[in-house]
Amino acid sequence: MAAGGTSSPTSASPSGPSVVTLSKEKTNGTRLARLLFDEGTNVLREFLQSTHPGPTLKHALDNSRPKLEGLRRKRIPDEQWEKLFPSSGNPPDPKKFDIILLHLLLREVCHLKIPSTGWHKMPADADASPEASIVRIKCYRNELCHSYSTGVPNDEFEDKWNKISSSLEVLEVAAYRKKLQSLKSATIDHETRLLEEELEQWRREKELEKSGKISELSNCLPDDIPEEHIIGRGDQIQDIKDEIQSGTIPVIQITGGPGFGKTTVAKRVAFELAKAEDQRSVLFCSLLSKTNFNEATMEMINSCRKVVNTQVQENPGQWLKDWSKQIQNQVTFVLDNADGVIESEDRESFLNFLRDVRSFSRQNVTFVITSRRTFQTPDLPSKEVRLDPLSNEQARNLLLAQVQNVQEFYKAERIVELCGYVPLALCIVGSLLSDYTEETLVKNLENEPLAVLEDDQLSVEKAIKTSFDLLTEAGREALVLMSTFQGSFDSVAAEAVMKACSIPGIQPIPVIRSLKKSSLIEQPSSRRYQMHPLIHSYARKIGQAKHADLLARGEKLACVYFMSRLADNAELYWKRDSCKKSLSSFNKDRSNFEHFLGNYARGRREKDEEIMEGSQTLLESFPQKCMYLEKCLHPKNYAQILEQLLDTFDSTNQPVHVVELLCLLGHECRKKDQKKYSERMETAEEIYRLNAAKFRENPLSEVYFHNSYARYLSDKKDPKENKRIEKETQSALDVSVTSLCYLHPETAATLLLSGTNAKRRKQFDTATQQLTEALELFKRCLGKHFMTAEALKALADLFFFRDGKAEGEDNLTICIDYYKAAIEMFDDLGEGGSKESILTLKNFAIYNQKRGSFDEAMNILKKAEPLAERELEEKHEWKVSIKTTWAILHDEMGNTDKAKEMMLEGLSMAKELNLSIEKMRNKVPIRSFINRYPKEFPETEFPRGEKKKGKKEIRGKKEEMQ
Repeated sequence: MAAGGTSSPTSASPSGPSVVTLSKEKTNGTRLARLLFDEGTNVLREFLQSTHPGPTLKHALDNSRPKLEGLRRKRIPDEQWEKLFPSSGNPPDPKKFDIILLHLLLREVCHLKIPSTGWHKMPADADASPEASIVRIKCYRNELCHSYSTGVPNDEFEDKWNKISSSLEVLEVAAYRKKLQSLKSATIDHETRLLEEELEQWRREKELEKSGKISELSNCLPDDIPEEHIIGRGDQIQDIKDEIQSGTIPVIQITGGPGFGKTTVAKRVAFELAKAEDQRSVLFCSLLSKTNFNEATMEMINSCRKVVNTQVQENPGQWLKDWSKQIQNQVTFVLDNADGVIESEDRESFLNFLRDVRSFSRQNVTFVITSRRTFQTPDLPSKEVRLDPLSNEQARNLLLAQVQNVQEFYKAERIVELCGYVPLALCIVGSLLSDYTEETLVKNLENEPLAVLEDDQLSVEKAIKTSFDLLTEAGREALVLMSTFQGSFDSVAAEAVMKACSIPGIQPIPVIRSLKKSSLIEQPSSRRYQMHPLIHSYARKIGQAKHADLLARGEKLACVYFMSRLADNAELYWKRDSCKKSLSSFNKDRSNFEHFLGNYARGRREKDEEIMEGSQTLLESFPQKCMYLEKCLHPKNYAQILEQLLDTFDSTNQPVHVVELLCLLGHECRKKDQKKYSERMETAEEIYRLNAAKFRENPLSEVYFHNSYARYLSDKKDPKENKRIEKETQSALDVSVTSLCYLHPETAATLLLSGTNAKRRKQFDTATQQLTEALELFKRCLGKHFMTAEALKALADLFFFRDGKAEGEDNLTICIDYYKAAIEMFDDLGEGGSKESILTLKNFAIYNQKRGSFDEAMNILKKAEPLAERELEEKHEWKVSIKTTWAILHDEMGNTDKAKEMMLEGLSMAKELNLSIEKMRNKVPIRSFINRYPKEFPETEFPRGEKKKGKKEIRGKKEEMQ
């Protein structure tokens, strides 16, 4: 791609429009940087892996560890050391090694021949050895780092390009030869295994790719239930299936005492309905531990999507209502373990919500709900299917189905009787018969008989206690420790907390397998486990009563583990093309992350050294960690966590983190509370000025402050602040260039903010250059990412903002392409839309409106409006902007009554937000509209705030796009 060329953002390698005139020398520097940092890193990594392929790299590093320890203090930072020797115990991943670390490893652990000029001086041009090529790449890299900001002259560029390219080719050839030699000497059995692994990996990738392209609603089902677990429940399963297929009953309630098999029946019903021939979609949704309306509806949303939701909605109930209007075929939600929300203060809201979803879907949606207690609501007819204790014969058959490797069985009748004919109790006790004699079990059951009463939780608790008492001491401690988790957990998390066990030499996995076989924990998927809520409650209760120290120790270990996981996820979020993966990882353990974030804040407040020291990585590159959290958490939860953390730092000893948190909280206040926003930012600025030296030691934090403060000043919309804005953005750029790697997301973010501010000051050439450079950096650093989409939107806004000053139809086409590319990326990352895409859609609609494409503008606003309803708070400035924009569009299309209605909605909401017309970006068309209808919009109720017309009034038309 020619430097400075023009292409649309959807082309293979866009570099921005032709209006950008970058110097030739700057272009030369950029090209050499890409050659060295992109291709150079890849080639050096290939050469390292050709020398130490696969597991041999870990062996080589372990052997060289004493030598590397000697280099650690001066030349290997802690974050690089963690990549070489991960604290998790996992083998090192060469993909995480940057070019600096690769150079060091090639010198120190690969036993290469030292070049004639040494490892640190430029070798002779005639020396074409791999060792000399490695040194040549290093020398040019160092030289470029010092000269990049001033560019590379043309005559130097060709010479350096040729020499660097030749060195890379030498290393590629050498690596390839080593690979061929390795293939020649490898055994055929080993190669067959490798090929099978690669084929299996390919198959998994193809399946993932395929699932990502499916847009139509399909089934969301749990693991199927083995036949031996549904003994005695066949009649109820068939009755529920028949009622749902008849379509006459909106809700089937499966009720019964704890352990009576409600979940088992619900899962089998889901599979039976999915097999039916009436084109029904079945969405199984576990509401386990969901205790309010938002948690329950968010879980239902996740079951509606092919992939786990990557962005939390602020109004999940509204999202589902809107979704239900689009339903064409029959859909059945199977809502399992709904006790939490049904017995909460949100009970009425939840039941009314189910009624609305049923109504909006034109009776296409039905519900199967499991709970301990029944509920009644006149607007939502339901039928109860009550699960009673099994008959004697059914209970005996169920018990025998759980027993393995027992030849003779004499006391089945007595055990069935003592278990009270309860399926959960029978499954637990039946699994023990493979390890204990009937006499032992009968004795334990007789000492504490399971006197099962309807809805009596204590009867199941006794069954659990029977199983618990028969565990080894290690098993008991492990079960108590597993109760520290909220929701499901993986085997690595289990291993982390089991370090608290008092028994030396314990092996976590065998103990976990033992608990699983005892039916005390479940395994819903590979290497993932969960506890039945009743068993979880019992384990917590027994832990608090008899193992308080053990439980407390487990809580700390779990907190440290999940905070470390959170830090790793955040780092993944800021790597190329890993945004979606990092968000998915969070969602898988959402309950645990949210719970232990609270524990972490409390641990800091109580100055718990173990939690603070063990979670130290969370504070590294802290602004980036928090920006990742912003994408993962509900906005209210996010702000609450920030507030809690702010209380644990003091501005005297930890000014950097205090300023970071004030800026982050200020950002949360931007659209809600301008006074608090101002207070946060002014306090942050004061602390920064008093501690400027400490910020110079933390360049990322310094850049983040300058960017945040520049944005705050810009939000004032005061021309008198322009010089301060320029000063802050320039300071951010200076620190980025001198102290951060050029290929750093915050460098790109600085250019994005600076370019946006330049656009507002009508410095279009500067804005175009900086926004284009920001987009290129985001693409190279982050790939498909929310920040890349933001840069695409910013460039689209810029071209529209110029309003025809960019000549030619091609530039208008580029504007459209940028908008479409931004929306497509937002949609992909947000699984059907994200909060970040709302303004992009609004601006794109205005663009089409100005061009006279009214129908297209209307369709775009129809997409933006429900997105804003579900993603934003009930009252929000962006909603005002959408409603007033839509009103103006209706007016231009001749829909006067609809226009008045929508304008009234928008301006009424603005009044509730204390948002005057004068402060609205689209104030000019709003004034024009309401001035034509003074009766409906009297001056006393809707002050125009009009000033003298002229240049300022003309400028207002363009402020819509800022």
